[in-house]
Amino acid sequence: MLVSRYVIGAISLVIVFPMGITLLEVSRDLWKVPDLREPMEIVTGIGIIMIGWGVVLEERATLREIFGLRGGPDEAWESALDHTCHNYGVGQLVLGLMAEICIEMIKIPNTIIYTGEVDDFLVAAGLVFVGIGALLLVRHVLVMFFLFKPTH
Repeated sequence: MLVSRYVIGAISLVIVFPMGITLLEVSRDLWKVPDLREPMEIVTGIGIIMIGWGVVLEERATLREIFGLRGGPDEAWESALDHTCHNYGVGQLVLGLMAEICIEMIKIPNTIIYTGEVDDFLVAAGLVFVGIGALLLVRHVLVMFFLFKPTH
């Protein structure tokens, strides 16, 4: 079932890999290349994935309701899992948005927001948000696979 903790954990694990590759690839070349278009596109793409997955996690309870999966004998367990997913989802959503904001500040014309000498630093800040999101997602994977205990 798509809303099971193991499927959610597996999807989160799959998403962590491109986040890690992003951290390695972009940070390796960040101050070495004059053209930031590719690093900006990479951070933007990962930020969008973080936002999307964050919304899905955040709305696990709604998805269960839509598909008629609420009210079973283990509803207390599932509700606790909904709450846990909601919290991690909000984290991914906020961190992904912050990574996006860093990149969008570069794209705004310098007559509006002057970022001329700090573009590299803004990409690096976006990477920091991706890195924090990756750590949060690794923790989420561990919770989903091994540590989740309902609080009844």
